[in-house]
Amino acid sequence: MTDPFEDLLEPVVPVDPDPRFARRLRALLDAAFLSGGAMPVTAVQGDVVYASVWSPDAARAAAFYSSVLGWRISADGRAVQGLGQHLGLWSTPSHRTTFLSHAVADISAAVDRVRAAGGTAADAVQESYGLSAECVDNQGLPFALHQSSPGAAQETFAQGEIVYLTMFVPSSQAARDFYGSVFGWTFTPGQIDDGWQVQGPHTMFGLHGGHPSSAVLPMYSVSDVHAAVARVRSAGGTATDPVQMPYGITSDCVDDQGLRFYLGQL
Repeated sequence: MTDPFEDLLEPVVPVDPDPRFARRLRALLDAAFLSGGAMPVTAVQGDVVYASVWSPDAARAAAFYSSVLGWRISADGRAVQGLGQHLGLWSTPSHRTTFLSHAVADISAAVDRVRAAGGTAADAVQESYGLSAECVDNQGLPFALHQSSPGAAQETFAQGEIVYLTMFVPSSQAARDFYGSVFGWTFTPGQIDDGWQVQGPHTMFGLHGGHPSSAVLPMYSVSDVHAAVARVRSAGGTATDPVQMPYGITSDCVDDQGLRFYLGQL
């Protein structure tokens, strides 16, 4: 069977739209250091409040990312422990992506916007952590909406945490229309063809069109990208040699189940 993500295996630079990206990243880093490693920010509409590695075998993914990023996995194998972010793992044969749950202020209204924009959304259900609704966007990418009591999100740069997300989609115009309608996101053109920077989310977010299937690619923070690249290769994945970018040193990687991700020493 043809791998729908085969075209994603060629090195692609994460969407880096303009110099403001590097300036904002440096400001966030400075704030993180001054506050002892974490910067509390109020979660706003569209912010990512949970991310999960979706792959055919969650246990295998847990072993891989624990080796590469030092993740500590819960006893049930579904949650990453000890980080400022809420990260998890899930087994699914049909997707290789990073599943995202987005904050909303009014989940019923957000469900209506998803449906009106051409996506699908289940009715919201009450979970122990708040109201949640499972959704699929207008290009087949699953995600969730989450409404909880007001609180603080954490944007940190500890080893193994997500510092940037890039959404690969068939049509960037369709994605911009959908997410602009659902979350109120706006977009600025990037420095690569059909690359866009999302304006608004606290975890920095890029969009890149022209792919046969949709997927979300995370960039994980590491303290030593050269050592992390060696761990990726030793664990059965692939990684490009590190490259100096305006905001740090990065490597394009693929895990041992074919899921793309980036490493960033910022």
